[in-house]
Amino acid sequence: MMRSLDMAAPTHLTEALRTNMSGGKTVAQLLSEAASGVPFMSMDELESRLGDNSRDFVVIDLREKDAFDAGHIGSAKHLPRGQLELRVNTELPDPTVRIITCCEFGKISILAAATLRELGYMRATALDGGIAAWREAGRALEASG
Repeated sequence: MMRSLDMAAPTHLTEALRTNMSGGKTVAQLLSEAASGVPFMSMDELESRLGDNSRDFVVIDLREKDAFDAGHIGSAKHLPRGQLELRVNTELPDPTVRIITCCEFGKISILAAATLRELGYMRATALDGGIAAWREAGRALEASG
């Protein structure tokens, strides 16, 4: 009878099954733990620092290339989240630099900032709200190419 209804699987079924079967953490737990140890930078603060042409920080955009190319914060470096650990030493050779991570919705950037802190980049922070909130607030984005 259930097959004949042709219903889609629940949205988070895979995560729930994986968590139940492995005793692992849910995505919500991972985000909560990471957020408890990661400071955030507000959009207002970042925008004012960009306006001052401050060079005391690096903005890292963690989104995939097509999203980055479509529109990113002006001076942002592109470093997709899936390559962070592999390229961090070449892309960010100074572990004392202040790093602001950003992603589309502000979730992946929390995990990335936590990872960077675990790797010794103790000044890593996450942009509060992500690029979607930045865009919705009418703040400037640059396209590549």
